[in-house]
Amino acid sequence: MIRKYPAFLNLENKNILLIGGGKVALEKLPHLIESGAKITLIALETCGEVARILEQHPEIKTEYRSVEFSDLQGRALVFSATNDSDLNRRLSDYAHSWKIWINCADDPSNCDFYSAAVLDRGPIRVAISTEGSFAGLSGIVKTTLEELIPDEHEDEFQDLMLIRKELKSILPDPEKRRKVLKDLLQTLKENYFKIPNDSSKRI
Repeated sequence: MIRKYPAFLNLENKNILLIGGGKVALEKLPHLIESGAKITLIALETCGEVARILEQHPEIKTEYRSVEFSDLQGRALVFSATNDSDLNRRLSDYAHSWKIWINCADDPSNCDFYSAAVLDRGPIRVAISTEGSFAGLSGIVKTTLEELIPDEHEDEFQDLMLIRKELKSILPDPEKRRKVLKDLLQTLKENYFKIPNDSSKRI
Protein backbone atom coordinates (compact mmCIF):
# COMPACT_ATOMS: atom_id res chain seq x y z
CA MET A 1 0.00 0.00 0.00
CA ILE A 2 1.41 3.37 -1.04
CA ARG A 3 1.23 6.00 1.69
CA LYS A 4 1.74 9.75 1.47
CA TYR A 5 5.06 11.10 2.75
CA PRO A 6 4.56 13.22 5.90
CA ALA A 7 6.51 16.48 5.85
CA PHE A 8 6.52 20.11 6.96
CA LEU A 9 7.19 22.54 4.10
CA ASN A 10 9.20 25.74 4.14
CA LEU A 11 6.95 28.12 2.19
CA GLU A 12 8.65 31.36 3.17
CA ASN A 13 8.62 33.69 0.13
CA LYS A 14 7.20 30.89 -2.03
CA ASN A 15 4.59 31.83 -4.62
CA ILE A 16 1.26 30.29 -3.54
CA LEU A 17 -2.08 30.51 -5.35
CA LEU A 18 -5.36 30.15 -3.44
CA ILE A 19 -8.45 29.90 -5.64
CA GLY A 20 -11.78 30.62 -3.96
CA GLY A 21 -13.00 32.86 -1.17
CA GLY A 22 -15.33 30.72 0.91
CA LYS A 23 -15.17 28.39 3.89
CA VAL A 24 -12.40 26.18 2.49
CA ALA A 25 -10.22 29.18 1.67
CA LEU A 26 -10.85 30.43 5.20
CA GLU A 27 -9.42 27.16 6.56
CA LYS A 28 -6.26 27.48 4.44
CA LEU A 29 -5.44 31.15 4.94
CA PRO A 30 -4.23 31.30 8.58
CA HIS A 31 -1.53 28.64 8.19
CA LEU A 32 -0.47 30.03 4.81
CA ILE A 33 -0.06 33.47 6.36
CA GLU A 34 1.98 32.02 9.23
CA SER A 35 4.26 30.28 6.73
CA GLY A 36 5.48 33.56 5.25
CA ALA A 37 4.37 32.56 1.75
CA LYS A 38 3.65 35.07 -0.99
CA ILE A 39 -0.09 34.49 -1.37
CA THR A 40 -2.28 35.35 -4.34
CA LEU A 41 -6.02 34.83 -3.84
CA ILE A 42 -8.30 34.74 -6.88
CA ALA A 43 -12.07 34.59 -6.35
CA LEU A 44 -15.26 36.04 -7.74
CA GLU A 45 -16.19 37.04 -4.19
CA THR A 46 -15.18 36.33 -0.61
CA CYS A 47 -17.15 35.51 2.52
CA GLY A 48 -17.09 37.96 5.40
CA GLU A 49 -14.44 36.10 7.42
CA VAL A 50 -12.07 35.88 4.45
CA ALA A 51 -12.66 39.56 3.65
CA ARG A 52 -11.67 40.50 7.21
CA ILE A 53 -8.45 38.49 6.97
CA LEU A 54 -7.60 40.17 3.67
CA GLU A 55 -8.15 43.59 5.24
CA GLN A 56 -5.75 42.67 8.04
CA HIS A 57 -3.14 41.35 5.59
CA PRO A 58 -2.79 43.76 2.67
CA GLU A 59 0.34 41.86 1.59
CA ILE A 60 -1.97 39.17 0.16
CA LYS A 61 -2.52 39.89 -3.51
CA THR A 62 -6.26 39.64 -4.17
CA GLU A 63 -7.96 39.54 -7.57
CA TYR A 64 -11.76 39.41 -7.85
CA ARG A 65 -12.26 37.57 -11.12
CA SER A 66 -12.49 34.12 -12.67
CA VAL A 67 -9.32 32.05 -12.52
CA GLU A 68 -7.44 31.26 -15.73
CA PHE A 69 -5.14 28.33 -16.36
CA SER A 70 -2.24 30.71 -16.88
CA ASP A 71 -2.64 31.87 -13.25
CA LEU A 72 -1.15 28.55 -12.14
CA GLN A 73 2.16 29.12 -13.90
CA GLY A 74 5.13 29.78 -11.64
CA ARG A 75 3.39 28.72 -8.42
CA ALA A 76 5.10 26.55 -5.84
CA LEU A 77 1.70 25.24 -4.69
CA VAL A 78 -1.90 25.73 -5.75
CA PHE A 79 -4.98 25.36 -3.53
CA SER A 80 -8.22 24.99 -5.49
CA ALA A 81 -10.86 25.82 -2.89
CA THR A 82 -13.91 26.49 -5.05
CA ASN A 83 -17.33 24.81 -4.81
CA ASP A 84 -17.22 24.01 -8.53
CA SER A 85 -16.15 20.36 -8.85
CA ASP A 86 -15.72 20.56 -12.62
CA LEU A 87 -13.51 23.64 -12.34
CA ASN A 88 -11.44 22.01 -9.61
CA ARG A 89 -10.93 18.93 -11.81
CA ARG A 90 -9.89 20.99 -14.85
CA LEU A 91 -7.47 23.02 -12.73
CA SER A 92 -6.04 19.79 -11.35
CA ASP A 93 -5.57 18.35 -14.85
CA TYR A 94 -3.79 21.50 -15.99
CA ALA A 95 -1.58 21.63 -12.90
CA HIS A 96 -0.55 18.00 -13.35
CA SER A 97 0.28 18.57 -17.01
CA TRP A 98 2.76 21.27 -15.91
CA LYS A 99 3.99 19.34 -12.86
CA ILE A 100 2.56 21.94 -10.47
CA TRP A 101 1.48 20.57 -7.10
CA ILE A 102 -2.20 21.18 -6.37
CA ASN A 103 -4.66 20.55 -3.56
CA CYS A 104 -8.32 20.20 -4.60
CA ALA A 105 -10.76 20.71 -1.77
CA ASP A 106 -13.42 18.26 -2.94
CA ASP A 107 -11.36 15.55 -4.66
CA PRO A 108 -8.59 13.79 -2.69
CA SER A 109 -7.78 11.57 -5.68
CA ASN A 110 -6.59 14.64 -7.61
CA CYS A 111 -4.50 16.07 -4.76
CA ASP A 112 -0.71 16.01 -4.76
CA PHE A 113 -0.78 16.88 -1.07
CA TYR A 114 -3.30 17.27 1.73
CA SER A 115 -3.80 19.90 4.40
CA ALA A 116 -3.78 18.51 7.92
CA ALA A 117 -5.59 19.21 11.16
CA VAL A 118 -2.92 21.03 13.18
CA LEU A 119 -2.24 21.22 16.90
CA ASP A 120 0.02 24.13 17.93
CA ARG A 121 1.63 24.28 21.35
CA GLY A 122 4.41 26.84 21.16
CA PRO A 123 7.37 25.10 19.53
CA ILE A 124 5.38 21.86 19.23
CA ARG A 125 3.37 21.39 16.05
CA VAL A 126 1.47 18.20 15.31
CA ALA A 127 -0.20 17.57 11.95
CA ILE A 128 -2.95 14.93 11.73
CA SER A 129 -4.13 13.51 8.43
CA THR A 130 -6.36 10.75 7.11
CA GLU A 131 -4.96 11.41 3.62
CA GLY A 132 -8.07 13.32 2.63
CA SER A 133 -10.50 10.49 3.38
CA PHE A 134 -12.14 11.58 6.68
CA ALA A 135 -11.50 15.10 7.98
CA GLY A 136 -13.87 14.53 10.90
CA LEU A 137 -11.66 11.77 12.28
CA SER A 138 -8.63 14.05 12.10
CA GLY A 139 -10.63 16.60 14.08
CA ILE A 140 -11.42 14.12 16.84
CA VAL A 141 -7.75 13.12 17.14
CA LYS A 142 -6.79 16.80 17.28
CA THR A 143 -9.31 17.45 20.07
CA THR A 144 -7.95 14.49 22.02
CA LEU A 145 -4.38 15.79 21.70
CA GLU A 146 -5.50 19.25 22.79
CA GLU A 147 -6.69 17.71 26.05
CA LEU A 148 -3.50 15.67 26.41
CA ILE A 149 -1.12 18.57 25.73
CA PRO A 150 -2.43 21.65 27.59
CA ASP A 151 -1.88 25.07 26.05
CA GLU A 152 -1.18 26.83 29.35
CA HIS A 153 2.37 25.44 29.39
CA GLU A 154 3.61 26.70 26.02
CA ASP A 155 6.25 28.84 27.74
CA GLU A 156 7.66 25.77 29.48
CA PHE A 157 7.90 23.96 26.16
CA GLN A 158 9.76 26.92 24.67
CA ASP A 159 12.10 27.04 27.67
CA LEU A 160 12.93 23.38 27.15
CA MET A 161 14.06 24.13 23.61
CA LEU A 162 16.35 26.88 24.90
CA ILE A 163 17.74 24.61 27.63
CA ARG A 164 18.58 21.94 25.07
CA LYS A 165 20.44 24.49 22.97
CA GLU A 166 22.40 25.83 25.95
CA LEU A 167 23.29 22.35 27.18
CA LYS A 168 25.40 21.79 24.10
CA SER A 169 27.90 24.34 25.39
CA ILE A 170 27.46 23.67 29.13
CA LEU A 171 27.71 19.87 28.82
CA PRO A 172 29.89 18.95 25.85
CA ASP A 173 29.82 15.26 26.85
CA PRO A 174 27.00 13.67 24.77
CA GLU A 175 26.18 10.98 27.33
CA LYS A 176 25.81 13.44 30.22
CA ARG A 177 23.76 15.76 28.06
CA ARG A 178 21.51 12.90 26.96
CA LYS A 179 20.87 11.92 30.59
CA VAL A 180 19.94 15.47 31.62
CA LEU A 181 17.59 15.81 28.66
CA LYS A 182 16.02 12.44 29.39
CA ASP A 183 15.30 13.53 32.97
CA LEU A 184 13.84 16.83 31.76
CA LEU A 185 11.58 15.05 29.29
CA GLN A 186 10.37 12.66 31.96
CA THR A 187 9.51 15.62 34.21
CA LEU A 188 7.70 17.26 31.31
CA LYS A 189 5.68 14.11 30.68
CA GLU A 190 4.70 13.70 34.33
CA ASN A 191 3.79 17.35 34.92
CA TYR A 192 2.23 18.52 31.69
CA PHE A 193 0.95 15.63 29.60
CA LYS A 194 -2.43 14.71 31.03
CA ILE A 195 -2.93 11.06 30.13
CA PRO A 196 -6.38 9.99 31.40
CA ASN A 197 -6.60 6.72 33.33
CA ASP A 198 -10.34 6.37 32.79
CA SER A 199 -10.78 3.96 29.90
CA SER A 200 -14.27 5.35 29.30
CA LYS A 201 -12.66 8.52 27.95
CA ARG A 202 -10.92 6.67 25.16
CA ILE A 203 -12.16 7.01 21.60
